[in-house]
Amino acid sequence: MVGERVHEPSTPPSVILVGCALFLIAALVLLVFGAFVASAFRSPLLSTLRGIEWFTSLFANLVVAFYSFPAFRRTKDGAFLCIAFAALSFAYGALFTMLFAVGGAGTRWHVSHSQTQLYYATRYITWIIGLVLYACGIVSLARRARISRAPKAG
Repeated sequence: MVGERVHEPSTPPSVILVGCALFLIAALVLLVFGAFVASAFRSPLLSTLRGIEWFTSLFANLVVAFYSFPAFRRTKDGAFLCIAFAALSFAYGALFTMLFAVGGAGTRWHVSHSQTQLYYATRYITWIIGLVLYACGIVSLARRARISRAPKAG
């Protein structure tokens, strides 16, 4: 009709998409955590401690990523971007290790030796890339802090 106002959505679609993705990731993590808690009582102590180690690594790196990305957007400093991608690298490594862990010689899922080697190779390559990115970001931030504290000549 002529006099009606068209109601525009107040939230952009990208925000809705990101919110849905975060909800799905949170639901996945909660399901993995629930499965871990349920199996912790039947598992040996070292297996339970290893699971706790992976959950700690996952959440710590997610915290670092969620602080580093906004810092990069605010300052446009590449060091924060390196740290954020390194944190995501370690977080994804921890998540996929919890989800798709391959037991000794591929006995859990009956995978071939070459598939087991591929799994471990990609896991270690991800860790190496993450460590290099962490080192680049932290060294860059440390150099900048040293330069900013230098006495001014004059």
